[in-house]
Amino acid sequence: MRAIIADDHPLYREAAGLRLQRQLHDLEVIEVGRLDELLALAGTEGEPIELILLDLRMPGMQGGQTIETVVEAFPETAVALVSGAAAYEDIKCAIDAGAKGFLPKTLPSKLFAGAIAVILAGGSYLPAETLQMNGKVSANPAIDDIDAGAIPDELTPRQLQILAQLASGATNKEIGRGLGIAEVTVKMHIRQILRKINARNRAEAASIATRAGLI
Repeated sequence: MRAIIADDHPLYREAAGLRLQRQLHDLEVIEVGRLDELLALAGTEGEPIELILLDLRMPGMQGGQTIETVVEAFPETAVALVSGAAAYEDIKCAIDAGAKGFLPKTLPSKLFAGAIAVILAGGSYLPAETLQMNGKVSANPAIDDIDAGAIPDELTPRQLQILAQLASGATNKEIGRGLGIAEVTVKMHIRQILRKINARNRAEAASIATRAGLI
């Protein structure tokens, strides 16, 4: 299994690479610092490239069109945007272009691991603070007109993270492992989430989360 960290800051590449290798055994990490170096890896032989962490401000990057180019060049790869800071418009543009999520460079290790687990499982990840911006980000432009108020403000950041993973199809055990919390704690949070969003079961909670643009 291979992953690419595309970022022009060597220290971040090293730190992110170590995080990934602690989480994913037998992972080969490839580091690049420019867009042209990244695109040159498209179609190369070897183990499949499962993940690309793509810096929003890396040399050669020019917004959504560039992200779409990367997604098209690596059609079987999950591409996640990373940045020290990003505006709502930048994140939405990335999601609309096919990115599977946004990982702030300040994301704590446990949340980073949870985000990677969700993305590699086929889901999408957005941090709680992104969901609380003025507006919303949707992985599907068709749901852009859904009221973000479907997810109530009283959900805690932890509960938003669990709801996002629940909606991606993760089990309680997988959610707990990804976030570094006990399975019984996950169950407790899910009970509270169902009550707060007035959902009868996990499937209904996932539907509400999707309509609200959480995944």
